[in-house]
Amino acid sequence: MKTTLSPRWAPGLLCAFTLIEILVVITIIAILAGVALPVYQTAVMSGRQNAAMQNARQIGLALRAYANDQGGIYPSGTNSYGEAIKTSNDAFRSLIPNYLDNEQVFVVARSKDGPKADNKIDPYTEILKAGENHYAYITGLGDTSNSLWPLIVDGANADGKYTNVEGDPGGVWKGTKALVINADSSAHLVPLQGTGAERYIPRFDDPTQDLLNLSYMGSSNQLLEPAAN
Repeated sequence: MKTTLSPRWAPGLLCAFTLIEILVVITIIAILAGVALPVYQTAVMSGRQNAAMQNARQIGLALRAYANDQGGIYPSGTNSYGEAIKTSNDAFRSLIPNYLDNEQVFVVARSKDGPKADNKIDPYTEILKAGENHYAYITGLGDTSNSLWPLIVDGANADGKYTNVEGDPGGVWKGTKALVINADSSAHLVPLQGTGAERYIPRFDDPTQDLLNLSYMGSSNQLLEPAAN
């Protein structure tokens, strides 16, 4: 008896699929996409965090160079242009152009406080205008301060806390981590504690305490957030 192939399986002919087979393929693709998307998003955020950390480290090193020229003291009181330091923008303005030559290291894409900068630094009033700086700054420190104390951190909300809502103040990393540059210019990505809009950086000596509650430093230290955008 001669056996013949059905048209569906005949060589050279386009194979047809049943509806069930198509649904199975679509389901498998959906499952793979559901697994791959979070991994991809995590990888993208990790890349953004590492790029931001490199930029923030440059700011820390520039502050250290500034302190070397100012008796070991980081910007405090008034900046290099005679302005009262009321925001972190005011403090960081002291670094341009003598210690840093552009504004790009101060910005983080998707930041509520500092998503972009125009690199206009002349006249000095153009330096780090509102919206051109993402980072907060702690006053009253010097190059001999405790190396575990924070000097630069990601901009937070009005309460010095972080949130898991991207687009809100303090939400640039969706409540996962915060970037910290210590007084010795070392850089760290620190996992946040807490929930919702009450996330905080755990203190180095007691993870239940907020690093940005600066009472452990003394009365002369203050957290300065970026200028309102």
